[in-house]
Amino acid sequence: MGHAGAPRPIVVRNLADVTFTPMGQRLLPQNLIDLYAHSLAIEREAFKRFVELERFMRDVGMDHIAEEFEKIGKEEQEQYEALAIGTAERALPALESWEYAWHYLGPDADRVNAPKNARDAIKLALMTERRAQNFYIDVAEHANDDAVCAFAAEMAADEQRHVARLEQLLAREPEPAKSSDEDAEILRR
Repeated sequence: MGHAGAPRPIVVRNLADVTFTPMGQRLLPQNLIDLYAHSLAIEREAFKRFVELERFMRDVGMDHIAEEFEKIGKEEQEQYEALAIGTAERALPALESWEYAWHYLGPDADRVNAPKNARDAIKLALMTERRAQNFYIDVAEHANDDAVCAFAAEMAADEQRHVARLEQLLAREPEPAKSSDEDAEILRR
């Protein structure tokens, strides 16, 4: 990288000057319209994840966790709706799954297996929020446009509020008791 994050030309023997842009930077949104499109996808998926986790927690009688998931899910939905209203008259680019799946560890990263217990459900929620936060942090740190950086930083801060709430919830949730099969496996080692 050159001064102020600008790509530095690389001279290769027998070739003209070639400018390389780091791959991650190329994949991150570099303008507000692209970032809005990514943000809509992220917020929509986060809302759906929290609805799934809320239902799971209600089904197993963990209403206090379900209520927190419901609150965060509503905040994700409100964020999505605000973005959708704010961008309604703009032509947003259609996103292909590969355009942000790399950041989320591939297309299978968003598959939800039924959590085994309340701690697993909270950890799944935390993973969702941390991946979104990391995406926004990456954009804020690598975009060349000040407005893109500011919007991404604001979105990262919003995700941090969710992360903090979920971390508190996880800290209050006891570890599940080990099964006798797990104890037997430990003794065999």
